[in-house]
Amino acid sequence: MVTNRPRVPQVVRQFGRRRWKIEALFKTLKSRFALGKFGQKTKQGVLRFLCLSFAAFLLCHLEFLDELTSGAEYSAPDWGKLAQQVKHRLLGWVRLVEIEVERQQILAVLDEEKRDAA
Repeated sequence: MVTNRPRVPQVVRQFGRRRWKIEALFKTLKSRFALGKFGQKTKQGVLRFLCLSFAAFLLCHLEFLDELTSGAEYSAPDWGKLAQQVKHRLLGWVRLVEIEVERQQILAVLDEEKRDAA
């Protein structure tokens, strides 16, 4: 820590602990939420991407907290697994609707073939 004010060791240690928590957050955002790969060039694009990344992180964190309250033993979160759980919980119905629409289309084609054969 570089500063022009005198600091006691406890303050430096406290800042150090906070720094590692922030570093862990950014490491997670970069590795699991593709923050390190964005190609945004405008200020608005960067802000949008940061908001979406933070929202994804927050949803995964809430899923993790939900697992803890359900009696699971505490361990370091697997962010990939949490992201999959959030995706299935919040967006699973979208895929199910798509499958049902495709199923109906297939059945319509099969029924049409039966009518043509008869």
